[in-house]
Amino acid sequence: MGTGRSPVARSRPAPPALGRVDGVDWSPLTEAELPEVSGLLTAIEHFDDPAERHTLEELQEAFAESAADPEHNARIGRDRGGVVVAYGWVHPFPADVNPRRVFLDGGVHPGWRRRGIGHELLDWELARAAEWDAQTRSAEHGPLQLTVPVEEKFTDRAKLVCDRKFSAVRWFADMSLKFEQLDSGVPAVPRLPGIRLEPFRVTVSEQVRQAHNEAFADHWGSQPVPQVRWQERLAASSTRTEWSWVALDDASGEVAGYAMNAAYPQDWEFQGYREGWTDRLGVRRNWRNRGIAKALLIASMRSFADAGLDGAGLGVDTDNPTGAFGLYTRLGYHRGETQVMYARIDSP
Repeated sequence: MGTGRSPVARSRPAPPALGRVDGVDWSPLTEAELPEVSGLLTAIEHFDDPAERHTLEELQEAFAESAADPEHNARIGRDRGGVVVAYGWVHPFPADVNPRRVFLDGGVHPGWRRRGIGHELLDWELARAAEWDAQTRSAEHGPLQLTVPVEEKFTDRAKLVCDRKFSAVRWFADMSLKFEQLDSGVPAVPRLPGIRLEPFRVTVSEQVRQAHNEAFADHWGSQPVPQVRWQERLAASSTRTEWSWVALDDASGEVAGYAMNAAYPQDWEFQGYREGWTDRLGVRRNWRNRGIAKALLIASMRSFADAGLDGAGLGVDTDNPTGAFGLYTRLGYHRGETQVMYARIDSP
């Protein structure tokens, strides 16, 4: 008989039933309703003008993720005419150990705001996250970390989460550059002693995942990415493996660094130009300070330019411990919108 680890799951009350706001009826989210949620998000984006916009395909991918469980983790609200006017979605990361992260997502149609729907939804999400934690907790698990990303300009949304004892803990800046604004165009990829850059191949995917987990071990909020999550991201509609690069050590053949790139065409019309996006960039500790990150970014820029794009972008933790912010600035990236990460820790 195997010893196994001892579960310490605790009973928690089920989340409160939604329905405090008159005129809104709530139900679990189904796959067939995703186009309606997409329509709601389009209305929200038209009114709020966020830095990032959604696609229906991304919603469908999120629904299909192994940890999604929309029946228990997502709710939509309809008005008496049957129109979707609000949604809330709890996104747990089951592989996390310490802390256990849960991201909270949601939105309310502009015409239905200031009626208490946002507070009601957030209360439901908090209770659902606590219920999930209690149902799945083991002795090895650390505290529950609840997280809500909010664009810096959305002060009403920030007040909403602060009313529920969240605090601003981190600031992430979007940075971008246009190739036409580079004095000498996109530079040549530098040659690095003992390092060779190669296009990403599926055969090195697992090595890149392990390199990513090592490279980000000292970054705030980072947890090891499990294989299933890595594969889901590789298969995502936004991922562009053909624009992605790896840095290999000549002597050992090990992955020293990587740049995993993507495209978000839904944002291009509002930006006014077509942009390639670096989703994940990392260099393992033993290979840092050798110019690898710079070379990977320049190789990525050249891939974007060869694909007919007009610029490059990425996101950065403004307190990044590796000095990434300075590197990006020197390469010509300019700071844009800032997203604030609000979090609170709930002890089991």
